[in-house]
Amino acid sequence: MRKYFLYAVVLSLVVLAVIVGTAADSKSGPKLGYIDPNKVLQSYDKWVTFQKQMQDEIAKYQAELDKIKDQNQKQQKYLEYQQTINNKIAQTQAQIEAEILNKVKEYAEVMGYDFIFNSTTMAYGSSSYNITDAFIKYLKTAKK
Repeated sequence: MRKYFLYAVVLSLVVLAVIVGTAADSKSGPKLGYIDPNKVLQSYDKWVTFQKQMQDEIAKYQAELDKIKDQNQKQQKYLEYQQTINNKIAQTQAQIEAEILNKVKEYAEVMGYDFIFNSTTMAYGSSSYNITDAFIKYLKTAKK
C-alpha cells in the first residue's frame, strides 16, 4: 500500500510540474508575426533588378515587332514573345520567392518567432503583429 502511495505522490508531482510548465508557456504564448509577401517581393533587390531587365527585354521585343509588316507574322511573333516572357517571369518569380521563404525561416530563427504568417491568406491580423518592414530591413542587411 505504501508503495502505491509513493507512486501516486510522485505521479501527482510530475503532473503538477507539467501543468505549471504548460501554464507558464501559455501565458507568454508563441511569438507570432506576419508579413505582406507582395511588399517584400517589391522591395527585394533581385526582383527589382529582374523587373528592369524584363522591361528592357520587352522593349527589344517591341522594337522587333514594329519592324514586321505582315500582320499574321506579327501576331505569331507577339504570341511567341509573350510566352517567352511569361515563362521567364514565372520561373524567376518562383526562384526569388523560394529565396525569400528561406530568408523568412532564417529571420524567424534569429528573432525567435514560432510562427510567421502570410498576410494575403489571413482573414485578419492586428497591425501590432505586422513585421513586414522589420523583415525587409533584415532582408536588405542579411548576408546574401
